[in-house]
Amino acid sequence: MRAGTVLGARFTLLRAIDHDIPDIERHLADDTRLGRRTVVDVVRTAEDASIRREAMRAARLRDPRLARIVATGRETVDDAPVTFVAVEHVPGASLADVLARHRIDARRAVAIVGGAARALAVGRAAGLTHGFVRPGCITITTRGRVVVAGLGVDGEAAAHAGLVDPPSEERDARELALILVRALTGLDPDEATADDLPDGLAPAARTLAVDTLLGAGPAAVADVVNALASADARALIGFDGAVDSLPLTPRLEREEAERAAREAAEEERRLEEERAAARALVEAGTLVAARSAAEEARATELSDGDPHAQVRAALEEYEAHEAATQELAIAQALAAEHERAVAEGRAVAAPPEPADRHEAAFDTLEIMVAEQNLVREKGTWELVLEALHRRWPASEGIARSLRRARERANSGGPLNGSRVVLTVAIAGMVLAVMIAMAWLASPLGDDIVIEQDPSGIPNPAVTATLNPSPDPQS
Repeated sequence: MRAGTVLGARFTLLRAIDHDIPDIERHLADDTRLGRRTVVDVVRTAEDASIRREAMRAARLRDPRLARIVATGRETVDDAPVTFVAVEHVPGASLADVLARHRIDARRAVAIVGGAARALAVGRAAGLTHGFVRPGCITITTRGRVVVAGLGVDGEAAAHAGLVDPPSEERDARELALILVRALTGLDPDEATADDLPDGLAPAARTLAVDTLLGAGPAAVADVVNALASADARALIGFDGAVDSLPLTPRLEREEAERAAREAAEEERRLEEERAAARALVEAGTLVAARSAAEEARATELSDGDPHAQVRAALEEYEAHEAATQELAIAQALAAEHERAVAEGRAVAAPPEPADRHEAAFDTLEIMVAEQNLVREKGTWELVLEALHRRWPASEGIARSLRRARERANSGGPLNGSRVVLTVAIAGMVLAVMIAMAWLASPLGDDIVIEQDPSGIPNPAVTATLNPSPDPQS
């Protein structure tokens, strides 16, 4: 039936509500006469007359624990006759919604089922039975009042639909006891046992629950009322607001625990990955920084120091590396030979004496000189700097020294033979000139006599003529 349809000239249908009885459509409606919400059941069955009759009987009851039937009637909608029953709309927590996810503590569970049993006892006193008692027809209001809906109507409609046997008081009593077991354990009564019942349950209530699990349930609604006489309606005040704080059913508890365990494991795995990534990043960054610092310091030392000392350092480093490589190769070969000898049963030969590493160094130097003489374009120092630059390409000091060496050297290197001879010859000539100049500038010794040139000695006769002595008589 469409929203907006008006039934009984006062009930305007607003929206459909899920209902568990076939051939009955349930709608939330607006009662324009009383100005409040109403639940309207639209009956579309051939047995609508008996349902309407039971509804009219239930409408005579006035009890706050029973949802009051406001009106019943018959109308033609879309050229088809329909019967409707308008019932009071009770806001609150539906017991069906609560039990779908939660189990209820003993005090509240006893109060809920005890209140429902008292409501049905009122109907039984009027000769009415419910016939289809279930959690969906029980509502707990904010003030803690338990209200049962569907008295007389639901049982009659469910029996015509073949869902249940004809309504009976025994069936109502047994259904109430089963609801109590389900509320206390959170399990389907077919799966629950006496061990699943909580502690703190009153003895009479426990006996009712255990007997129900054993198949010997109560025979009358009054038996349920008596067994739950300890019910305290005050425990239900504010129940609809405390539903979320109730414990979950065992099945949902397991699912929640498994989900929490999966989330915890996933979170731990994610944190471990983050920690591993952080450790790897720190280790990599520290290693790179340390290596860069060491290489930079080594490169600066090699580029700014004495060239000859740098050559010696480079040769020593190369010799050490070559020696270590040769020793490792020899050790591996000896180990392999030892294994073969042991496998073949032969005597193991003594390891040879290690070669002189200085001899290898001299051979290496001769090889460098020969290679430099063959390649006239580059000098030895330039080759060393190129090797250092390949080893530490990020060093500005080595790059600067390599540029200066390339600018100075057009061919050959400091170990080139012709350059060495020419340099030695020039140095010898300069040294000879300096020795000669020093020798000429030094004074003669006392034992050396140099005779005077005779031509430089004056003649006495000539001297006398040229300079006559004065006459004493003049």
